[in-house]
Amino acid sequence: DKNRLYEMVDSKILPHFDFRKMSQWVLGIHWRRASDEQRSAFTTEFRKLLVRTYATALLKYTDQEIVQLPYTGKPDDKITVVKTEIKQKTGEPNIALYYTFYNLRPGWKIFDLTIEGISLVANYRKVYATRIQRQGLAELIKNLTAQNAKATKDAVKKTKAGKKSG
Repeated sequence: DKNRLYEMVDSKILPHFDFRKMSQWVLGIHWRRASDEQRSAFTTEFRKLLVRTYATALLKYTDQEIVQLPYTGKPDDKITVVKTEIKQKTGEPNIALYYTFYNLRPGWKIFDLTIEGISLVANYRKVYATRIQRQGLAELIKNLTAQNAKATKDAVKKTKAGKKSG
């Protein structure tokens, strides 16, 4: 059930992420130029996108073990990377999944996720910078909002269709 998984990811996993900082890094220089309303709207819609992306990725995994690799940082680090691997049962190579945290004192928050060497923040920053240059930040936010609304609508349709056939 995708909706239940989205709810679980939203309530159990994502409170450990700092979406405002992620959004700030993704937008880069455009963050400083954005209005408070645009910053808030982008952060909200980017969070929805990440919930859906993360939950959809989790749906692809069943019975794999997630192993935390030995920690190599220092206790007084302000930024640290926690390395994990998803152990594949099919003999395929393990999937590297790294979480980059910063210390809020007290408490740590994730501001980036790297999957197989690809930074989520850097990837979206590159994609969105190009879109902003072509269309502007307001249009990016509008498209992201529409994309999230469509995905939510599609998920509801699938859930209703599944209940009727079940």
